[in-house]
Amino acid sequence: MSELPGRKRRTLFSVWLAVATAITLAACGGVPTSGNVTAGDVVSDDVELDIGFAPQGPRADSTQEEIMQEFLLAAIDPQNDYRVAREFLAESFAGTWNPDALTTIRTGVGTQRRVSDTELNYSLTTSASVSNDGHYQESDAETVSLPFTFVKEGDQWRISSAPEGIVLSEDSFGVVFGEFALHYFDPTYQYLVPDVRWFPNRSGTSVRVVSALLAGQSSWLSNGALISAFPAGTQLGDGFVDITSGVATVDLSEEADGANSLERERMRQQLSASLNNVTSVVMTVGGIPLSTPETGALPAVVNPTVEPAPLVLRDNQFGYASNDDVTTIGQISGKVVELGASAVALARNRSEAAVRNDLGVYAVRAGASEPLLVDARGGLAAPSIDNAGFIWSVPVGDGSAIRAYELDGTEHIVASTVPVTDARVVSMAVSRDGARLLLYLDTAIGPRLYVAGIVRQDGVPSSLGELFALPVTAETPLAATWVDNRTVATLSASEDETLIRSLEIGGPSALLGRIEGGVNIVGGNGGTDGLRVLTTDGDVFRPRGTSWQRTGISAEMLGTQQ
Repeated sequence: MSELPGRKRRTLFSVWLAVATAITLAACGGVPTSGNVTAGDVVSDDVELDIGFAPQGPRADSTQEEIMQEFLLAAIDPQNDYRVAREFLAESFAGTWNPDALTTIRTGVGTQRRVSDTELNYSLTTSASVSNDGHYQESDAETVSLPFTFVKEGDQWRISSAPEGIVLSEDSFGVVFGEFALHYFDPTYQYLVPDVRWFPNRSGTSVRVVSALLAGQSSWLSNGALISAFPAGTQLGDGFVDITSGVATVDLSEEADGANSLERERMRQQLSASLNNVTSVVMTVGGIPLSTPETGALPAVVNPTVEPAPLVLRDNQFGYASNDDVTTIGQISGKVVELGASAVALARNRSEAAVRNDLGVYAVRAGASEPLLVDARGGLAAPSIDNAGFIWSVPVGDGSAIRAYELDGTEHIVASTVPVTDARVVSMAVSRDGARLLLYLDTAIGPRLYVAGIVRQDGVPSSLGELFALPVTAETPLAATWVDNRTVATLSASEDETLIRSLEIGGPSALLGRIEGGVNIVGGNGGTDGLRVLTTDGDVFRPRGTSWQRTGISAEMLGTQQ
């Protein structure tokens, strides 16, 4: 049993340590990447950034090396549009430098190299960055070199040119930046789905969050996978965003005035979910409140939950396990057992399931109807079932051949750009909101993990959107699952142990631990605390504190709950 890293504590001491080492270009650390997924940072315009020190402007007679070092250090403070950092820049450059263009997150030690009398290069290793629109991206570690040039103003050195953006150590990034989930609707308006972004914690963050929300979802979630209730062209009005005592007042452009009552209520829901922890939202146009009468519509679900007990097959029983007991599921359990199931995905209503056995994938329904073989193709991956009742199935050897079946067996081809050759499908799972598909592949060039938006025509799955890649390591892929509405987890094999990792969609990844003989992983509730791993010995493990421990439950198979 191995340790499960907890979320790093952001104490004043650790921040001071990151700052002190940054001065000598020797800082290194890590973004907090484990523990339960939280709702995100609280959006507030009353920001007091607790970084444990106050960056100072240039000291008299500083060398070019000192100017560059202290400029990089001052970029830890985003207040007043990086006012202190701009003091290190020449007058002609200070007004044009764009700190928000790109945030490079460095690991290890940065180094300086002199190029000429007025130029230095700063080299660093990075494996993550944040774009100007708040997209966090992990990648393979690479070394980059950033050029800085200098000019004398009076008799003092100042930076006359430098790359756009800022450089932060991993520890500093965890303090300076906050995670904010923009929310958009699935096409049924039953669910609000997160689109995670990262912005500096500074005055005016709420304006940036709402502006990003109005600008629209990420490209891989576009083309109908997710939708916004705001009328096309809606922008922030002159009144911008004000948050006082938990009440957010959002001024919108005149396009918002054309929305009907139901659309306005949905607009309010999007704002409330995206401006996390506000108690209420008031929308205005030109400073005049936009009436939002009650429509009677049910609010959208933000993060669907499932039955907390694991779904298992053992001793010719199928159902929810609790130690020695298995609670069966109405007229579903008996049919699952009779089919000799090797994989089961149970629908949210618990009246339908997708079941795989040696003959293919079946639609199983409560009631008098017999199980229906909907996909008889050979070598099928474990199926998934979405909240609209479509059964998703794909052959292990052809990830491009995804099909969605109605419960009566009607087949629908799902077009995608999933690799056709040299790719084995390890896992395929629809998110609980029904808007996204998770694919774990074993390819000729190594494992690949993708999420993609699901595009539907008249409610029927028709295609996948752009494949959004998540970073994975080189171990043999075994299984993948949804943890919650913004995080997935993988199980992979390395020599005589299996590794569990969590990957936030639009955020950092983390190694959650190691166990022996893992064969499958499923999600539950409570973030990573809800994960369950089945081993070759039939034991079900769960994370507990800093380790993975047996639950006392045994199983021949773990089922997936939609």
